[in-house]
Amino acid sequence: MMYVAIEIGPDAGMRTCPKTSEYRTVEVGEFESKSDAVSNACHQLNCCQLFRGVIRRIKGNGGYMVVNTQDYDQL
Repeated sequence: MMYVAIEIGPDAGMRTCPKTSEYRTVEVGEFESKSDAVSNACHQLNCCQLFRGVIRRIKGNGGYMVVNTQDYDQL
C-alpha cells in the first residue's frame, strides 16, 4: 500500500499549500505495513514517532502524520 506524510504545523493543524489549498504532503513510498512506512518516514524526514503514525521533527516544531493513500483520500 502507498503511504504519504501530511505536514503538521506547530499548532497541530494540517498545513496547506497557499495556492491550491491542498494539504502539504511527502510521498513516503509503498510498504506492506504502516509500521514500516512510519519507520521509513522517520528516516527520510529526520523525525521520531510520537504516537500511531504521528511523527515529530527532531529540530524545530511541527511534524507529519503518516497515512495510506486510501485514508488520505477521505480527508
